[in-house]
This record gives sequence, structure tokens and C-alpha cells, in this order.
Amino acid sequence: MCSLPMARYYIIKDAHQKVLYTRNGQLLVGDPDADNCSAEKICILPNRGLDRSKVPIFLGIQGGSCCLACVETREGPSLKLEDVSIEDLYKGGEQTTRFTFFQRSLGSAFRLEAAACPGWFLCGPVEPQQPVQLTKESEPSTLTEFYFEQSR
Repeated sequence: MCSLPMARYYIIKDAHQKVLYTRNGQLLVGDPDADNCSAEKICILPNRGLDRSKVPIFLGIQGGSCCLACVETREGPSLKLEDVSIEDLYKGGEQTTRFTFFQRSLGSAFRLEAAACPGWFLCGPVEPQQPVQLTKESEPSTLTEFYFEQSR
């Protein structure tokens, strides 16, 4: 578990109240009752090296031992879970922009824009038990809205 005092843990849900969870090294969306999964507690820390008015955050999985990253592929930007400590990112270890997401408020929901790929947002899948991905989007949609429920 992340030991930094400012670390906050959240259960993140999509607009349909399905939770983010991990399976086989991927971040998926599913219904805990129907899909035999349990919500991942996601550790969130700020990225102090970027413009704070944009609310830059790191998303740590598995107690902060893995972090969500934006990586370039031939098909375009993609999400990947990487074995890097959220505490190391917070302390300013390696180049951190690809691990950073700008948290944009939409009332009670949030959109998460990849700092390394402006205009690309975290996007829930249409089908359950599929990976969370990135989408290039100009207008908000229910697939890019997420709700943060504080966890212990």
C-alpha cells in the first residue's frame, strides 16, 4: 500500500455504475455481482510537476505498485499498466507525463485526459469485461464519465 499521507484510495465506476477492476494485467470494467470481479482500489496522487489548475493525477493499481500509463502504438495512444511505484512517480523519479491524467470535473462525474496525448480520454468499453481504453473525443459522453467513490 502507498504510505504517503496525501494518497487517497477510490473505487472508480463508469456512468452505468460498473467498477474498474484488474484481471490478467489489464484494467477492465464490470459488474461485481454479474461478472465475478471485485472493484480495484485505485490510489490517486497528484503530479506536482505539471500545472495544478489542470488537476494532474497518477492512478496507482494494486496498492500503488502499478500505474496506468499512456503509450504510443502504431494504432495510436493506448493504455497500459506498468510496474512502476506511484510513490516514485510522486517523488519525481522518471519522466512522469505518460503516467499523468488531467482530472476534469463534470458535476459529480469526472473525465480523465491523458497528459501525454491531449484530447485523448479514458474510456469505458461498450461491452462488459473489456479493457478500459483511450478515445479521441471532443464532446463528453457516458463512456468517458467516471465517478470516484472514496475507499479505505
